[in-house]
Amino acid sequence: MYDYYGVYAACRDAAWRCHLDFNMRRLPIKLLYLTRLAGIRVICDSKVKELRQGEVGASIYVNGRWSIVYDDRMPICESRMVLAHELGHILLGHEYKYSDYRFFAENKKLKSEREADMFAIRLLAPACVLHELGALDTKTIAELCEIPEKAAQDRAKRMQILEKRSRFYQSELEKRVYENFREFIENSRQK
Repeated sequence: MYDYYGVYAACRDAAWRCHLDFNMRRLPIKLLYLTRLAGIRVICDSKVKELRQGEVGASIYVNGRWSIVYDDRMPICESRMVLAHELGHILLGHEYKYSDYRFFAENKKLKSEREADMFAIRLLAPACVLHELGALDTKTIAELCEIPEKAAQDRAKRMQILEKRSRFYQSELEKRVYENFREFIENSRQK
């Protein structure tokens, strides 16, 4: 049986650890800065022609180093989701799909793909920050986090559930994430 809450919590906590480990302090999350700090190369597919039919992104491990190749013809907000998704594969330690040490994003939703999606949205749109800013609708989330409307819509639905539960800051990790974003939150409230 698929332990949804356990998987959700692991992906959420991994995103929080990523915020903390790479000292993320504001939205939108600067993915290229984060990947550079992590030692992960980000490569436009238009330069290398590495992506296979149907792929929009791939994480490739070669000679002891990770690279993320993405379809740079996509809108920036969609590219950001692909980069965060591929980063999720790497940081969640997913098993390789191919013998050449490669993960890729495609339309199929395997367990590892769903987990990478969960990680990506929680990295790009952390719930405690959205909560503190009152950013609960699709348009505000999309603009603030620079994510596609569909992802923002899904996040807005999840935020409604989280707001009803009103159980923020139950985790020490989440409290630390809030502290990292506190200055950004306070400055955003003053605007």
